[in-house]
Amino acid sequence: MRELHSHEVEEVSGAGFITDAGAALGTGIGAVVDAATKGSTATAAGTKLGTGIGQVVEASVTVIGGFLKNLGSLFGRK
Repeated sequence: MRELHSHEVEEVSGAGFITDAGAALGTGIGAVVDAATKGSTATAAGTKLGTGIGQVVEASVTVIGGFLKNLGSLFGRK
């Protein structure tokens, strides 16, 4: 069994800067909505929504990257 590199651990654990950025953006938008409506639930909802969107984007990037890598190896490029 081989040791995982740090970027591989991040991919497996779901950690990533796109997810973090999505969560931060959702938190900010939720805070603005909470301030405008004098509510207290939009921040948490925005954080969850932003995190989910970030995870979808990261998964898509990973899939496309893997596809391109396999496509390159098909044509003899590494």
